[in-house]
Amino acid sequence: MPSRSFGLGWMRRLAAHPDPLVETSNWVALLIGTHLPFWPLYVWLCAGSQAFPSALLTMTLAPAFLAVPLLSRRSGLLGRMAMLVVGLANAVFTLWILGAGSGTALFLAPCGALAAVSFRRQERGIMLIFTALPIVIWYWLQDHVPVPLHRYDAPALRQLFVLNAISIGVLIMAFGWLQGDIYRRMEARPPRAARQMSDEGTVPADAFERKAG
Repeated sequence: MPSRSFGLGWMRRLAAHPDPLVETSNWVALLIGTHLPFWPLYVWLCAGSQAFPSALLTMTLAPAFLAVPLLSRRSGLLGRMAMLVVGLANAVFTLWILGAGSGTALFLAPCGALAAVSFRRQERGIMLIFTALPIVIWYWLQDHVPVPLHRYDAPALRQLFVLNAISIGVLIMAFGWLQGDIYRRMEARPPRAARQMSDEGTVPADAFERKAG
């Protein structure tokens, strides 16, 4: 997983899980949860003083993201599902704060992308639900766009759209980087590791350790 440098030791310990799919979900939750408190600043840089005080609400769900790794310790499957639910909720909640013109609805796309790589073959039913849910929400929003908490002017909306588009690109890059680590760990696992998975999608603590030698 991510480097041990840059003071990320506490995040590494909190995200750690013997199941690489769960650990990846934990990392995504921590990256977003630790980033959201800075989001009002980004909105202010894009929109100026009109961003406040409503922009402060964009960090509301940070604690929910940070709680995902704690839930994952009880159930890896529930942790992965919680990450997706909180991500979808945050996208819709922020859409209400910033307005449809800000491009916030685009965050539904990485929610679907994360769902597509968060589940195993025997969990395909759950995967289909969570990959379809962003599409359903997007379609519903076409005729039920929430009235924005604050109406930003056109230049500010253009800047917010660029901010959201770049953020989504960075998120998808992070998914790819973390997914590469999943492949590395699964290729190194013992041959019988797959059969040691529990019904909850978790595995024994030593199931994904590197082979000796």
